[in-house]
Amino acid sequence: MNPALAAQPEHHRTTAATRAAALRWWRAGYQAGQQAAEHEHQALAQRDRLAASFRAQHAADQQAKLDALLLEAIAALAGLFSGPDHPGNRPA
Repeated sequence: MNPALAAQPEHHRTTAATRAAALRWWRAGYQAGQQAAEHEHQALAQRDRLAASFRAQHAADQQAKLDALLLEAIAALAGLFSGPDHPGNRPA
């Protein structure tokens, strides 16, 4: 730095004001970055919750379909073994 400029009181005020402005801009940028990171974190958490909900609903749907098929199979087998022509149902 030029010693002649450093000796002038106005130069110190300008430098201090420039540093203060730079600090304000840096702080604003830092806070914006923090807010963006927090927003991204919240968005990822929401996506994870939605994906888990979808997987749970899909599993429940699959289980309901399987239960319905099993009930149909049980009913069909019961119909086979409860008819009048089944050997176990003939009177002795």
